[in-house]
Order: sequence, then structure tokens, then C-alpha cells
Amino acid sequence: MLKTLNERLRSFSQDETASIAIEFMIAMPLLIFAVTGGLGYWDAFHSNTQVSRIAFTVNDIMSRHEAVDDTDMAYLASLTDKMMDADLDQRVLRITSVCFVDDGNGGLHQVLWSYTAQSTDITGPGAMTDEEIPIGILPDMEFQDSVIVTEVAARWKPHFVNTGIGEMQWSSQLVTRPRFVKFIPHDTLNPTNVCPAP
Repeated sequence: MLKTLNERLRSFSQDETASIAIEFMIAMPLLIFAVTGGLGYWDAFHSNTQVSRIAFTVNDIMSRHEAVDDTDMAYLASLTDKMMDADLDQRVLRITSVCFVDDGNGGLHQVLWSYTAQSTDITGPGAMTDEEIPIGILPDMEFQDSVIVTEVAARWKPHFVNTGIGEMQWSSQLVTRPRFVKFIPHDTLNPTNVCPAP
């Protein structure tokens, strides 16, 4: 009987019937998690890159204008919406003209005009104020010089849950100088082409 038991144990240990199915059942959850997690991280990276590229495109278009009006701004807002993926919400576009004036104390940055467009699902930021100017990203400027600050933001939500990442708020800020004029006036927000004295 002892021999029979040893033979049975040896036979059982060498039996590979249904081992592939069992290994598959063990590995399947890990494979699903790896695939969905990889797709989630790729989608997050893609949407973040998209927001940055849209900001660059809008900033470049804006820098080529010599003057703008409400129609131009509405076109840029519409273009921003068309370039974004449909699953990005809470969208914000803000374009601001900033000038640099001599205040007798080394110079001062001032907002010439600021335009904001946002989706209806949020109450986004209003027009940029002088206190909100992102001084840290502005280049060195001469007195009576100006730059365009373009800001694009949107919220991204993962398509898969339990992948280790939650919703994110992507944003991009870019600065460029007007290409053909010193100031780009806005016909209703600030129609002058002179940086006001402080």
C-alpha cells in the first residue's frame, strides 16, 4: 500500500492536465491590470501633450496678428475646442497682452488687455490682473515692449478605474512677442497701441 501511495503522489506531481488553464486564470487579472494601466498612463500623457501643443498653436497664431477683435478671439476659442479631445472638460483659454513700462524703479509689467473663454461646466478665471502676471516666465523686456501670454487648461479623467491614477488638471502657459508690431491692440478691450504710464 505504501508503494501505491508513493506512486500516486509521484503520478499526481507529474500530472500537467489543466495546468495551462489554471496559470491563465492566475495571470489574467495581472494582464488586465497591466493593459488598462498602460493605456491609462498613455492617455494621460497624450492629453497633457495635446494641451501643450494647442497652447503653442494658439500662441503662434496670436503672435502673427497686428490687431485683434472679438471675432478673432472667438475664432481662437473655437479652434481650441476643436483641437481638444472630446473627453477633456473644464476647458479654459486665456490670452493676455502684457507690456513693460518705466516706473522710475526698474520697470513694471502691466496688463494691456486680457481675454478669457471657458467651457460652461466651470467658472474659470477671469481676465488676468497686474498681480497675476507670471513674471517668472516672462523674458527680459525693453520699456514700451509687450508680450502675449497664452494659457490653456483642461481636466482629464481616466477611462479605467483602479489603475493608480485619478483625474488630472493639465495646463500650459506660453509667452511670445508679437511678430510684426510692438503691441497687438484689441479693438474693445484696449484699442490703443501704447503701454500706459503707471
